[in-house]
Amino acid sequence: MSDSDYLKCACSHCQGHLEFPVHAVGITTTCPHCGIETTLVAPAGTTIAPPPPPPPPKPVPAPVAASPVSASMIPVGAAPTGSKLKKILNVIWSVLVGAAVVVFVGFKAWKYFRRAGDVVEAVKGESKPEPPKPGAASPKASPVPMPAPVAVPTSLVVAKGSPPSRKSGEDLQLLSFEVHKASDGNLQYIVGVVTNHAAKQYFNVKLTFDLTRQGGKTGDTATDTLRNLPANVGSTFKVNIIGTTPVTAATLTKLEGEKE
Repeated sequence: MSDSDYLKCACSHCQGHLEFPVHAVGITTTCPHCGIETTLVAPAGTTIAPPPPPPPPKPVPAPVAASPVSASMIPVGAAPTGSKLKKILNVIWSVLVGAAVVVFVGFKAWKYFRRAGDVVEAVKGESKPEPPKPGAASPKASPVPMPAPVAVPTSLVVAKGSPPSRKSGEDLQLLSFEVHKASDGNLQYIVGVVTNHAAKQYFNVKLTFDLTRQGGKTGDTATDTLRNLPANVGSTFKVNIIGTTPVTAATLTKLEGEKE
């Protein structure tokens, strides 16, 4: 499959980069960055080839007209023999085949019209909603609250990090981060928010954290890469931690990317 068979879009909640095949447009999936469900949409201006049209229906053979057997075909007082008997048998066979075709076509037509009648009866039997009474105020839909960008309901906060202060002229800044542990199992990860203060977007933004594990052990690191970080936009990230030894603290050691 070539690169043209893939599309790219951003998560509707965390703006994280998502890449997916063309046939997955419209599918709802879980964002790998924030863990919240989002819908895969085609980027603006993208033309998706329509599916091939269905094959045309096969033509129904026209019924063969029945040929009545005339009484004059068999001379009175003469027994049919040879070629005359063969012609009579051919005529009788043609009549039988024509009658079978007519019966088959009639049966198909009967089934079609019966099915159409059942659909009409089902539609008539459906109850229609009562129209609103004059003067009655229609109920307003309550606004749906936006979900939290980073919090995962099935995890526990192990430690809260202290992001470094932004230096003068720096475009990328870590705003906040926390170390989480899944309620079920030993999965650990770091979630947080990083922002781009530049007027142009960044690509392949890499975050590197030094880890401190239980008992004061150091030397382990955890990394994550954001494929795209638009200008003047904050984005959430999720850094998976390898290993089951509990992590007690994390420190950002590197934050870099490729500027447009």
